[in-house]
Amino acid sequence: MFFCHDSVSDRHFYYTSGMSDPGQLSKKQIQSLRLLRKRSERYAQKRFIVEGRRAVAQVLENRVLDVLSLIVSADYRDPSGMPDEHAWSGESLPGNIPVFQVSSHAFRQLADTDTAQGILAVCRMPDASDFDAMSCQKGVILAADRIQDPGNLGTMVRTAVWFGLKGLVLSEGTVDLFHPKVVRSTAGATGVLPFLTTNLPIYLKEASDRGWKIHLLDSGAGSRSYLAVKPTGRDLLVVGSEATGISGDIIDMDFQRVRVDPAGNDGITAHGRESGAVESLNASVASAIVMAHFCAGKK
Repeated sequence: MFFCHDSVSDRHFYYTSGMSDPGQLSKKQIQSLRLLRKRSERYAQKRFIVEGRRAVAQVLENRVLDVLSLIVSADYRDPSGMPDEHAWSGESLPGNIPVFQVSSHAFRQLADTDTAQGILAVCRMPDASDFDAMSCQKGVILAADRIQDPGNLGTMVRTAVWFGLKGLVLSEGTVDLFHPKVVRSTAGATGVLPFLTTNLPIYLKEASDRGWKIHLLDSGAGSRSYLAVKPTGRDLLVVGSEATGISGDIIDMDFQRVRVDPAGNDGITAHGRESGAVESLNASVASAIVMAHFCAGKK
């Protein structure tokens, strides 16, 4: 039996002594899991991997994703340094999730990080939502336009879940939502939000026709400070890539542009430094600031 010590600051995984031993994976099964690093294989198998103690613990706690199995390294130790055969008090895993143990060498082949923590979850890929299901509700939706950096997208997803957004729309050309680095950056929030990948200009036009207010996170001509924009209750925030910004065909649709200004009207920050010393904000940071504004009082 596999157990999890449920603590927000420090989550432990371990076997309790006297329980049945974990199962073993065949070489063929390990090879199949190794292939999940490739996008085509993830979608062919409809599976992806969540790696790391905290992320796996959060996925189990959320009970949103279908966790197919847990895999631990033979040399796994919890953060206190105790080996996995020692008993600890805690709550058992939900359901009958099979647990498999592999050699440390095999685990390194499955892990995407250089310093793997020795535990991962194999999860079933959730089904995408559809336009009608996502557009019929109220709240805030985040749209990612050609975001290429996995860490940025993962952080945006994590932030969107934190602020209680209603959905995530991914443009064609955005990094895969189930890319290992995206999943790791969500810190276990993968699967919580309804999502869909679509032709974003068409989606935005239809959403606007259905009463959604579209806000483009863009500091170009005609933009307004996000602080001057009052949430409508059906707000859709579009964030573009750091390299090229929001796509030209979306900019040309003449939706409202919002920006995040540096601190101080005189361009001087609270610490006395010129705000011009920083060219721009990271896309995930800027989107988090605006998400907080649109969701104020709704968390």
